[in-house]
Amino acid sequence: MEIKKVVAEVVNQVIEWRHQIHQNPELANEEHETAALVEKVLNDAGIEVTRFENSTAVLGILKGGKPGKTVALRADMDALPIQELTDVSYKSQKDGIMHACGHDIHTAVLLGTAKVLADNRENVPGIVKFLFQPAEEAPPGGAKFMVEDGVLKDPDADYVFGLHTTTNLEPGNIEIISGYSHANTDGCTIKIIGHGAHGAYPHKGIDAVHIAGHVIVGLHTIVSRGLDPLDSGVITIGSVHSGTVNNIIAETAEMKLTVRTLTEEAREKFKKRIIEVSEYTAKAHGAKAEVDYWYGYPSLLNSEEGVEIVNRAAKNVLKDENIHHRDKPGMGGEDFAYFLQEVTGAFFYLGSKTDGDDYPGHNPRFNPSDDGMQTGVEMMVSVVLAANE
Repeated sequence: MEIKKVVAEVVNQVIEWRHQIHQNPELANEEHETAALVEKVLNDAGIEVTRFENSTAVLGILKGGKPGKTVALRADMDALPIQELTDVSYKSQKDGIMHACGHDIHTAVLLGTAKVLADNRENVPGIVKFLFQPAEEAPPGGAKFMVEDGVLKDPDADYVFGLHTTTNLEPGNIEIISGYSHANTDGCTIKIIGHGAHGAYPHKGIDAVHIAGHVIVGLHTIVSRGLDPLDSGVITIGSVHSGTVNNIIAETAEMKLTVRTLTEEAREKFKKRIIEVSEYTAKAHGAKAEVDYWYGYPSLLNSEEGVEIVNRAAKNVLKDENIHHRDKPGMGGEDFAYFLQEVTGAFFYLGSKTDGDDYPGHNPRFNPSDDGMQTGVEMMVSVVLAANE
Protein backbone atom coordinates (compact mmCIF):
# COMPACT_ATOMS: atom_id res chain seq x y z
CA MET A 1 0.00 0.00 0.00
CA GLU A 2 1.39 3.42 -0.96
CA ILE A 3 0.40 5.16 2.25
CA LYS A 4 1.08 8.76 1.27
CA LYS A 5 -0.76 8.38 -2.04
CA VAL A 6 -3.94 6.81 -0.61
CA VAL A 7 -4.05 9.24 2.32
CA ALA A 8 -3.68 12.24 0.02
CA GLU A 9 -6.86 11.12 -1.73
CA VAL A 10 -8.95 11.46 1.45
CA VAL A 11 -7.29 14.33 3.30
CA ASN A 12 -9.75 16.99 2.06
CA GLN A 13 -12.63 14.86 3.34
CA VAL A 14 -10.84 14.47 6.67
CA ILE A 15 -10.56 18.25 6.99
CA GLU A 16 -14.27 18.63 6.17
CA TRP A 17 -15.15 16.12 8.88
CA ARG A 18 -12.98 17.99 11.36
CA HIS A 19 -14.70 21.30 10.56
CA GLN A 20 -18.16 19.73 10.83
CA ILE A 21 -17.33 18.21 14.22
CA HIS A 22 -15.70 21.44 15.41
CA GLN A 23 -18.79 23.48 14.51
CA ASN A 24 -21.01 21.06 16.40
CA PRO A 25 -19.15 20.24 19.63
CA GLU A 26 -20.75 18.03 22.26
CA LEU A 27 -19.87 17.58 25.91
CA ALA A 28 -18.86 14.32 27.55
CA ASN A 29 -21.46 11.55 27.19
CA GLU A 30 -23.58 13.80 24.95
CA GLU A 31 -21.73 13.09 21.68
CA HIS A 32 -24.87 11.97 19.83
CA GLU A 33 -24.37 13.92 16.58
CA THR A 34 -20.68 13.06 16.47
CA ALA A 35 -21.40 9.38 17.06
CA ALA A 36 -24.05 9.43 14.34
CA LEU A 37 -21.53 10.89 11.88
CA VAL A 38 -18.96 8.26 12.87
CA GLU A 39 -21.49 5.46 12.47
CA LYS A 40 -22.52 6.69 9.01
CA VAL A 41 -18.93 7.00 7.76
CA LEU A 42 -18.05 3.53 9.02
CA ASN A 43 -21.19 1.98 7.54
CA ASP A 44 -20.56 3.68 4.20
CA ALA A 45 -17.05 2.23 4.22
CA GLY A 46 -18.38 -1.29 4.80
CA ILE A 47 -17.03 -1.52 8.34
CA GLU A 48 -18.95 -3.52 10.94
CA VAL A 49 -20.39 -1.15 13.56
CA THR A 50 -21.37 -1.81 17.17
CA ARG A 51 -23.20 0.66 19.40
CA PHE A 52 -23.65 0.35 23.15
CA GLU A 53 -26.62 0.75 25.46
CA ASN A 54 -26.50 3.99 27.47
CA SER A 55 -23.30 5.10 25.72
CA THR A 56 -22.33 7.24 22.76
CA ALA A 57 -19.30 5.03 22.06
CA VAL A 58 -18.87 3.56 18.60
CA LEU A 59 -16.85 0.44 17.75
CA GLY A 60 -15.89 -0.34 14.18
CA ILE A 61 -14.33 -3.64 13.09
CA LEU A 62 -12.56 -4.11 9.77
CA LYS A 63 -11.39 -7.53 8.65
CA GLY A 64 -8.37 -7.22 6.39
CA GLY A 65 -7.61 -9.34 3.36
CA LYS A 66 -4.44 -10.85 4.85
CA PRO A 67 -3.75 -12.79 8.05
CA GLY A 68 -2.31 -10.74 10.88
CA LYS A 69 -2.69 -9.16 14.30
CA THR A 70 -5.72 -7.43 15.77
CA VAL A 71 -4.87 -3.75 16.20
CA ALA A 72 -7.12 -1.26 18.04
CA LEU A 73 -6.99 2.48 17.27
CA ARG A 74 -8.69 5.04 19.51
CA ALA A 75 -10.06 8.57 19.11
CA ASP A 76 -11.89 10.59 21.76
CA MET A 77 -14.93 12.64 20.70
CA ASP A 78 -15.97 15.02 23.51
CA ALA A 79 -15.61 18.79 23.71
CA LEU A 80 -15.21 21.15 26.67
CA PRO A 81 -17.52 23.70 28.39
CA ILE A 82 -15.56 26.68 27.02
CA GLN A 83 -16.76 29.67 24.98
CA GLU A 84 -14.71 29.70 21.77
CA LEU A 85 -12.79 32.91 21.08
CA THR A 86 -11.07 32.00 17.80
CA ASP A 87 -11.98 33.62 14.48
CA VAL A 88 -11.86 30.49 12.31
CA SER A 89 -14.62 30.11 9.73
CA TYR A 90 -15.71 26.81 11.28
CA LYS A 91 -15.86 28.02 14.90
CA SER A 92 -18.30 26.45 17.33
CA GLN A 93 -21.97 27.12 16.72
CA LYS A 94 -22.89 26.11 20.26
CA ASP A 95 -22.71 28.71 22.99
CA GLY A 96 -20.31 27.77 25.78
CA ILE A 97 -19.03 24.56 24.16
CA MET A 98 -15.80 24.20 22.20
CA HIS A 99 -13.38 21.59 20.92
CA ALA A 100 -10.52 23.07 22.92
CA CYS A 101 -8.45 19.91 23.21
CA GLY A 102 -8.27 18.66 19.64
CA HIS A 103 -10.72 15.78 19.90
CA ASP A 104 -12.32 16.95 16.66
CA ILE A 105 -8.97 16.31 14.97
CA HIS A 106 -8.61 12.92 16.65
CA THR A 107 -12.04 11.81 15.47
CA ALA A 108 -11.56 13.07 11.92
CA VAL A 109 -8.11 11.46 11.68
CA LEU A 110 -9.48 8.09 12.78
CA LEU A 111 -12.38 8.38 10.33
CA GLY A 112 -9.86 9.04 7.57
CA THR A 113 -7.80 6.07 8.74
CA ALA A 114 -10.88 3.85 8.67
CA LYS A 115 -11.76 4.93 5.14
CA VAL A 116 -8.23 4.39 3.79
CA LEU A 117 -7.95 0.94 5.35
CA ALA A 118 -11.45 -0.06 4.23
CA ASP A 119 -10.80 1.11 0.67
CA ASN A 120 -7.62 -0.97 0.63
CA ARG A 121 -8.76 -3.86 2.81
CA GLU A 122 -7.30 -6.50 0.51
CA ASN A 123 -3.85 -5.21 1.51
CA VAL A 124 -4.65 -4.85 5.22
CA PRO A 125 -3.29 -7.58 7.52
CA GLY A 126 -5.38 -8.91 10.37
CA ILE A 127 -8.25 -7.05 12.01
CA VAL A 128 -8.50 -3.36 12.87
CA LYS A 129 -10.77 -2.13 15.67
CA PHE A 130 -11.73 1.55 15.63
CA LEU A 131 -12.55 2.84 19.11
CA PHE A 132 -14.50 6.11 19.05
CA GLN A 133 -14.64 7.06 22.70
CA PRO A 134 -16.83 9.49 24.64
CA ALA A 135 -15.98 11.41 27.79
CA GLU A 136 -12.21 11.61 27.92
CA GLU A 137 -12.64 14.94 29.71
CA ALA A 138 -15.04 13.60 32.37
CA PRO A 139 -13.68 11.21 35.02
CA PRO A 140 -13.95 8.29 35.52
CA GLY A 141 -13.48 8.49 31.73
CA GLY A 142 -15.08 6.88 28.73
CA ALA A 143 -12.12 4.57 28.14
CA LYS A 144 -12.83 2.75 31.41
CA PHE A 145 -16.38 1.96 30.37
CA MET A 146 -15.38 0.93 26.85
CA VAL A 147 -12.94 -1.56 28.34
CA GLU A 148 -15.71 -2.85 30.60
CA ASP A 149 -17.99 -3.13 27.55
CA GLY A 150 -15.45 -5.49 25.99
CA VAL A 151 -14.23 -3.43 23.02
CA LEU A 152 -10.79 -5.03 23.30
CA LYS A 153 -12.28 -8.54 23.26
CA ASP A 154 -13.85 -10.84 20.66
CA PRO A 155 -11.49 -10.72 18.87
CA ASP A 156 -8.88 -9.89 21.46
CA ALA A 157 -6.72 -6.91 20.52
CA ASP A 158 -3.00 -7.59 20.30
CA TYR A 159 -2.14 -3.88 20.34
CA VAL A 160 -3.81 -0.55 20.99
CA PHE A 161 -2.65 2.89 19.84
CA GLY A 162 -3.84 6.47 20.20
CA LEU A 163 -2.66 9.96 19.33
CA HIS A 164 -3.16 13.46 20.67
CA THR A 165 -2.72 16.70 18.75
CA THR A 166 -0.35 19.30 20.19
CA THR A 167 0.47 22.88 19.27
CA ASN A 168 3.96 22.39 20.68
CA LEU A 169 4.99 20.70 17.42
CA GLU A 170 4.85 21.88 13.82
CA PRO A 171 2.57 19.95 11.42
CA GLY A 172 4.32 16.98 9.88
CA ASN A 173 5.99 16.01 13.17
CA ILE A 174 5.22 13.42 15.82
CA GLU A 175 6.56 12.90 19.34
CA ILE A 176 6.59 9.87 21.59
CA ILE A 177 8.04 8.94 24.96
CA SER A 178 9.11 5.51 26.14
CA GLY A 179 7.77 4.54 29.55
CA TYR A 180 5.54 6.89 31.54
CA SER A 181 3.83 9.51 29.41
CA HIS A 182 1.06 10.82 31.71
CA ALA A 183 0.42 10.86 35.45
CA ASN A 184 -2.10 9.42 37.86
CA THR A 185 -4.73 12.15 38.26
CA ASP A 186 -6.12 11.86 41.77
CA GLY A 187 -7.76 14.46 43.94
CA CYS A 188 -9.23 15.14 47.33
CA THR A 189 -11.25 17.55 49.41
CA ILE A 190 -10.06 18.39 52.91
CA LYS A 191 -12.51 19.91 55.37
CA ILE A 192 -11.20 21.42 58.60
CA ILE A 193 -13.84 21.55 61.35
CA GLY A 194 -13.08 23.97 64.18
CA HIS A 195 -15.29 26.11 66.40
CA GLY A 196 -16.73 29.48 65.42
CA ALA A 197 -16.45 32.55 67.61
CA HIS A 198 -16.41 36.34 67.55
CA GLY A 199 -13.30 37.69 65.83
CA ALA A 200 -12.51 39.87 68.88
CA TYR A 201 -12.33 36.79 71.14
CA PRO A 202 -10.25 34.22 69.24
CA HIS A 203 -9.47 32.28 72.44
CA LYS A 204 -13.10 31.21 72.54
CA GLY A 205 -12.96 29.52 69.14
CA ILE A 206 -10.88 27.08 67.13
CA ASP A 207 -9.86 28.95 64.00
CA ALA A 208 -10.30 26.77 60.89
CA VAL A 209 -8.50 29.34 58.70
CA HIS A 210 -5.41 29.29 60.91
CA ILE A 211 -5.37 25.49 60.95
CA ALA A 212 -5.87 25.29 57.20
CA GLY A 213 -2.75 27.41 56.79
CA HIS A 214 -0.70 24.89 58.76
CA VAL A 215 -2.19 22.03 56.74
CA ILE A 216 -1.27 23.78 53.49
CA VAL A 217 2.36 24.18 54.60
CA GLY A 218 2.45 20.53 55.63
CA LEU A 219 0.99 19.33 52.36
CA HIS A 220 3.66 21.13 50.37
CA THR A 221 6.41 19.28 52.25
CA ILE A 222 5.10 15.91 51.04
CA VAL A 223 6.67 16.42 47.62
CA SER A 224 9.82 18.24 48.78
CA ARG A 225 10.60 15.91 51.69
CA GLY A 226 8.63 12.72 51.06
CA LEU A 227 9.32 11.89 47.42
CA ASP A 228 12.47 10.50 45.84
CA PRO A 229 14.05 13.50 44.07
CA LEU A 230 14.39 11.36 40.93
CA ASP A 231 10.66 10.57 40.92
CA SER A 232 7.87 12.98 39.93
CA GLY A 233 4.87 14.24 41.83
CA VAL A 234 2.65 17.29 42.18
CA ILE A 235 0.26 18.41 44.90
CA THR A 236 -1.66 21.53 43.92
CA ILE A 237 -4.15 23.14 46.28
CA GLY A 238 -6.39 24.78 43.74
CA SER A 239 -9.22 25.96 45.95
CA VAL A 240 -9.48 27.23 49.54
CA HIS A 241 -12.77 28.50 50.94
CA SER A 242 -13.58 29.62 54.47
CA GLY A 243 -15.42 32.22 56.46
CA THR A 244 -18.01 34.87 55.66
CA VAL A 245 -17.02 38.22 57.16
CA ASN A 246 -13.97 39.81 58.78
CA ASN A 247 -15.03 39.63 62.44
CA ILE A 248 -16.04 35.97 62.72
CA ILE A 249 -13.69 33.10 63.53
CA ALA A 250 -14.44 30.61 60.76
CA GLU A 251 -15.74 27.28 61.99
CA THR A 252 -14.83 25.39 58.82
CA ALA A 253 -12.36 25.61 55.94
CA GLU A 254 -12.35 23.53 52.80
CA MET A 255 -9.49 22.83 50.40
CA LYS A 256 -9.58 21.05 47.05
CA LEU A 257 -6.45 19.38 45.68
CA THR A 258 -5.21 17.72 42.53
CA VAL A 259 -2.58 15.05 43.14
CA ARG A 260 -0.26 13.83 40.36
CA THR A 261 2.16 10.90 40.55
CA LEU A 262 3.65 8.39 38.12
CA THR A 263 4.19 5.19 40.08
CA GLU A 264 1.71 3.26 42.18
CA GLU A 265 4.14 3.42 45.09
CA ALA A 266 4.16 7.23 45.02
CA ARG A 267 0.40 7.31 44.48
CA GLU A 268 -0.33 5.33 47.64
CA LYS A 269 2.30 7.19 49.66
CA PHE A 270 0.82 10.57 48.71
CA LYS A 271 -2.66 9.46 49.68
CA LYS A 272 -1.47 8.18 53.06
CA ARG A 273 0.57 11.30 53.83
CA ILE A 274 -2.16 13.74 52.78
CA ILE A 275 -4.58 12.06 55.16
CA GLU A 276 -2.02 11.97 57.98
CA VAL A 277 -0.92 15.59 57.58
CA SER A 278 -4.51 16.81 57.51
CA GLU A 279 -5.82 14.77 60.42
CA TYR A 280 -2.82 15.11 62.74
CA THR A 281 -2.37 18.84 62.13
CA ALA A 282 -6.03 19.48 62.81
CA LYS A 283 -5.93 17.34 65.94
CA ALA A 284 -2.86 19.19 67.23
CA HIS A 285 -4.92 22.40 67.15
CA GLY A 286 -8.00 20.91 68.74
CA ALA A 287 -9.90 20.55 65.46
CA LYS A 288 -10.95 17.73 63.15
CA ALA A 289 -10.12 17.04 59.50
CA GLU A 290 -12.31 15.11 57.08
CA VAL A 291 -10.49 13.92 53.94
CA ASP A 292 -12.38 12.70 50.90
CA TYR A 293 -9.74 11.20 48.60
CA TRP A 294 -10.49 9.74 45.17
CA TYR A 295 -8.56 8.06 42.40
CA GLY A 296 -8.64 9.57 38.93
CA TYR A 297 -7.09 8.23 35.73
CA PRO A 298 -4.13 5.89 36.14
CA SER A 299 -0.74 6.87 34.82
CA LEU A 300 -0.19 6.15 31.14
CA LEU A 301 2.68 3.76 30.50
CA ASN A 302 3.86 3.23 26.93
CA SER A 303 5.29 -0.25 26.45
CA GLU A 304 8.69 -0.74 24.87
CA GLU A 305 7.14 -2.85 22.11
CA GLY A 306 4.41 -0.29 21.45
CA VAL A 307 6.94 2.53 21.15
CA GLU A 308 9.03 0.46 18.76
CA ILE A 309 5.98 -0.11 16.53
CA VAL A 310 5.25 3.63 16.46
CA ASN A 311 8.89 4.31 15.59
CA ARG A 312 8.76 1.82 12.71
CA ALA A 313 5.50 3.33 11.52
CA ALA A 314 6.95 6.84 11.66
CA LYS A 315 10.01 5.87 9.65
CA ASN A 316 7.71 4.62 6.89
CA VAL A 317 6.05 8.02 6.40
CA LEU A 318 8.31 10.67 7.98
CA LYS A 319 11.90 11.84 7.82
CA ASP A 320 14.07 11.21 10.86
CA GLU A 321 14.13 14.93 11.75
CA ASN A 322 10.32 14.88 12.08
CA ILE A 323 10.31 12.06 14.64
CA HIS A 324 10.86 13.34 18.18
CA HIS A 325 11.50 11.43 21.39
CA ARG A 326 10.67 13.10 24.68
CA ASP A 327 12.66 11.94 27.70
CA LYS A 328 10.41 13.33 30.42
CA PRO A 329 6.76 12.51 31.09
CA GLY A 330 4.07 15.13 31.53
CA MET A 331 1.97 15.37 34.68
CA GLY A 332 -1.30 15.76 32.83
CA GLY A 333 -3.81 12.93 32.65
CA GLU A 334 -5.18 10.78 29.84
CA ASP A 335 -7.72 7.98 30.18
CA PHE A 336 -6.16 6.10 27.25
CA ALA A 337 -4.17 4.62 30.14
CA TYR A 338 -7.08 2.24 30.79
CA PHE A 339 -6.61 0.65 27.36
CA LEU A 340 -2.88 0.26 27.95
CA GLN A 341 -3.55 -1.51 31.24
CA GLU A 342 -5.20 -4.25 29.19
CA VAL A 343 -3.23 -4.39 25.93
CA THR A 344 0.30 -3.60 24.75
CA GLY A 345 0.57 -0.33 22.84
CA ALA A 346 1.51 3.32 22.90
CA PHE A 347 0.22 6.89 22.80
CA PHE A 348 1.96 9.58 20.75
CA TYR A 349 1.63 13.26 19.85
CA LEU A 350 0.76 14.78 16.49
CA GLY A 351 2.08 18.24 15.57
CA SER A 352 -0.56 20.85 14.73
CA LYS A 353 0.94 24.23 15.59
CA THR A 354 -0.66 27.19 13.78
CA ASP A 355 1.70 29.99 12.71
CA GLY A 356 1.52 32.95 15.06
CA ASP A 357 -0.57 31.19 17.70
CA ASP A 358 0.71 29.96 21.03
CA TYR A 359 -2.44 28.88 22.83
CA PRO A 360 -2.44 25.53 24.66
CA GLY A 361 -5.27 23.04 24.96
CA HIS A 362 -8.22 24.03 27.18
CA ASN A 363 -7.74 27.66 26.13
CA PRO A 364 -10.67 29.46 24.41
CA ARG A 365 -8.28 30.50 21.61
CA PHE A 366 -6.85 27.02 21.05
CA ASN A 367 -6.52 26.71 17.28
CA PRO A 368 -4.65 23.61 16.05
CA SER A 369 -3.87 23.56 12.34
CA ASP A 370 -5.58 21.34 9.79
CA ASP A 371 -2.16 20.76 8.24
CA GLY A 372 -1.16 18.03 10.66
CA MET A 373 -4.08 15.75 9.93
CA GLN A 374 -2.60 14.16 6.83
CA THR A 375 0.36 13.06 8.94
CA GLY A 376 -2.10 11.78 11.56
CA VAL A 377 -3.86 9.51 9.06
CA GLU A 378 -0.55 8.39 7.55
CA MET A 379 0.72 7.47 11.00
CA MET A 380 -2.37 5.53 12.03
CA VAL A 381 -2.42 3.57 8.77
CA SER A 382 1.29 2.93 9.07
CA VAL A 383 0.92 1.79 12.71
CA VAL A 384 -1.46 -0.97 11.61
CA LEU A 385 1.04 -2.18 9.02
CA ALA A 386 4.04 -1.83 11.35
CA ALA A 387 2.29 -3.85 14.07
CA ASN A 388 2.14 -6.73 11.60
CA GLU A 389 5.76 -6.61 10.46
